[in-house]
Amino acid sequence: MNNIEFTDRISISDYIELRKAVDFKALSPRQAETALKNYAFLIIAKRNEKTIGMTRLIFDGAYIAVLVDVIVLPEYQGHGICKTMIEKALAHLKTNMVDGEQVLVILMSAKGKEGFYEKNGFIKRPDETYGAGMSQWLLK
Repeated sequence: MNNIEFTDRISISDYIELRKAVDFKALSPRQAETALKNYAFLIIAKRNEKTIGMTRLIFDGAYIAVLVDVIVLPEYQGHGICKTMIEKALAHLKTNMVDGEQVLVILMSAKGKEGFYEKNGFIKRPDETYGAGMSQWLLK
């Protein structure tokens, strides 16, 4: 796909709209703003100045990194945009690692997207080494 630009800038409203477009849980503007201030790496995909995708990486600075908000608008999926964003996030981690170090990169796959992540080097859980990934949404 041509004319894809990558940046690290996104508006709160574009972030909220991207999440909505792929049926992710809705965030309040306060939550969205805070999330966009707290990351180790952020990459935004744009085409003709329209925000079409994003990926955020959260990192403890030592050995655990979490890929979150791995999103590409449905009409732009299947063109390598998501793969490129993930590769850039992982390259960022490697750039900041010392020889011999390891970092565990984890993510929560959207249902039905597991195969995409497996093609990109992630292991579907559970397997013989790892138990199932688990999550819990807290509501106040």
